[in-house]
Amino acid sequence: MKKILLALAVVLLSIFNIQLSAQTDPVVMEVGGQQIRQSEFMQEFLPTVAHSKLNGRYEKHQAIWEYADLFANFRAKTLDAHNRGFDTTAELKAELAKYRRELAAPYLIDSAVLSGLLEEAYERNHYSLHAAHILVRVSHDAAPEDTLKGFELINKYYERAVAGEDFMALAREEAIRSNPGNQPRPNEGDLGYFTAFDMVYPFENAAYGLEVGQISRPVRTRYGYHIVKLIDKVGVHGKVNIAHIWLSASDSSSKRKEIYTMYNHLNEGFSFESQALLSDDRSTAERGGEIPLARLSQLPPEYIHAIEHLSNGQYSRPFFTQYGWHIVKLIHKDTLPPFESMVPYYKQKMTVDPRGAESRKVFAAKAREKYGIVDLTRTPVPAPAKRGRKAAAPVVMQASLDELVSIVPDSVMMGKWKSYDESLITDRRPLVRVPGREYTAVDLARYIRKNMADQRHEAMDYYVRRKFDLFLDSVTIAYADSQLEKEYPDFAEVVDEYRRGLMIFNYNDKMIWSKAIYDTVGFADFYARESAKKNLSNPADSVFFWGVRARLTTLDVADSAQLQPAKALKLIGKAMKKNVGSTGMKELLEKNFNRKCGVKTPVAVSVDIVEKNRTKVLADDQWNVGVYAAPYNKGYRLLVVEQIIEPTLKAQNEARGYYLNAYQNEVERRLNDELRKKYDVKINWDVIDAITY
Repeated sequence: MKKILLALAVVLLSIFNIQLSAQTDPVVMEVGGQQIRQSEFMQEFLPTVAHSKLNGRYEKHQAIWEYADLFANFRAKTLDAHNRGFDTTAELKAELAKYRRELAAPYLIDSAVLSGLLEEAYERNHYSLHAAHILVRVSHDAAPEDTLKGFELINKYYERAVAGEDFMALAREEAIRSNPGNQPRPNEGDLGYFTAFDMVYPFENAAYGLEVGQISRPVRTRYGYHIVKLIDKVGVHGKVNIAHIWLSASDSSSKRKEIYTMYNHLNEGFSFESQALLSDDRSTAERGGEIPLARLSQLPPEYIHAIEHLSNGQYSRPFFTQYGWHIVKLIHKDTLPPFESMVPYYKQKMTVDPRGAESRKVFAAKAREKYGIVDLTRTPVPAPAKRGRKAAAPVVMQASLDELVSIVPDSVMMGKWKSYDESLITDRRPLVRVPGREYTAVDLARYIRKNMADQRHEAMDYYVRRKFDLFLDSVTIAYADSQLEKEYPDFAEVVDEYRRGLMIFNYNDKMIWSKAIYDTVGFADFYARESAKKNLSNPADSVFFWGVRARLTTLDVADSAQLQPAKALKLIGKAMKKNVGSTGMKELLEKNFNRKCGVKTPVAVSVDIVEKNRTKVLADDQWNVGVYAAPYNKGYRLLVVEQIIEPTLKAQNEARGYYLNAYQNEVERRLNDELRKKYDVKINWDVIDAITY
């Protein structure tokens, strides 16, 4: 009896909740049997009017009525698109997968490590470094003995450099040693100015860890071994736009007097442009001394220091370089945007930069603990219960890489492990266990063969273990990726919204836009109906008509010495009366060229239809049949107006763009009508009318 009463209470409560829901969250519309309640409808509607200034009850209801129609059409399209399989096309899946990868990337890195890297990059971007290096090239896949030789050689250079030998001379020495056939550059080893992300990360770390004048210990990158000397560090970021006054060093004492006279003039109010006219740099003197936007590496270091503490519009005191005397004016220099603005740029950079790998590695380690992912090659077999005092047995792991180590050929180091028989792998114990799946040595072998391009020579057991660790991180991150929709509702909602957007876009393209474009019969019928309604006196219809036009032949005579304009006008005037064509006019002019003027330049001819309000070729008083002359370069141009065409309706092909948009709207209206009938769309206008916002 108690169970019956309890069941009855549950049923009554359910009915009450339904009735309460119907009162507080009524159904706004039904599409294909799906009820859309007020809360869902308003969630979509309110953002569309968030910035609208709607005054009064009527305006607000007008907006919500219009949106209700649009929303009903959209939901019907969405349902139809789903029923037609638009959400399962290969194109949609590929585009959605690409978008999801980009969206998922920030979720699959360790936030603490990433935060540190972002802050590090931002701090470094406040400064630009000027450095030089000595590079002993060692290939990333060099044999161990070659790697050791490179390391020993760079250490010798380091010892000589810190002992006081000229750093740039050592850089030239290494350039000659490594490439005896070529002469080193005059600035061999000088890297100019750079900032974060301009160099590979290990090199950047070495450079930013130095004080000016210091030399780093050897650092390894994919190019080989480097030692780095920091020459300069300035608080300038990005590109600069400057103007300068330069007096050459030919007579230093007199030039010094001149430059200070110019400087005094500037202080007295003379414009920088007026003084730049006296600059020895004639390429910039006429434009106020302005140098095009430049990176720091393109400027002399003295210029960079001169502008480092200037504000836009300020100029420096005169200063001397090996080139002479200078005054520099800062027009504009890039400033580092706020940290929040740089974060998306940094994250994008880190997807291809080695520093991003560290945050992914830390994330993978934490994810294994979070999801219970087990590395069985490092998980001991449970020891049996101890009986008596026996010597401790060696620790045995639940899986081993030994068999795979014996199978993988040495050619893998050069990226040349070709096909093999997977049946050779007999040890099929799982290496990695993730929820719902296990990975074996077969999976690892496939991973190695797919990712062996950038290898180096090393012991095979070490190589396979290193590859396994990368494989372990890969499957861990793949599993964490598969859980994002479950763990982050906002992420799932954004992905689903993008999926729906792609689906509707493809649906509209096939069912409306492309259909209208390729429906030649339907479009021709639409043009016939709509063009008959157009009226030239209606300003809104003006785009569907041609204005006054002229059939125009243009004849260009390059040199008036070959044929005087007055004579040419008479010749072409007579030719017009005889209905001579453009080719005939050209030949007539060339036939009457002055035989004594030397080299004859052919007459250039063209025929066009020009519209009065859209061309400046003809002056206002030339819109009559006749021949007109106008100066043209060293010669003249004859404008032959053969016919004036009065305003007329544009043909179908001439106004296709204007009519096509309207035709697509008509196709969409017909589709909406069909879908409303097909899916029995019902809008509860009384509910819509009762909504206040």
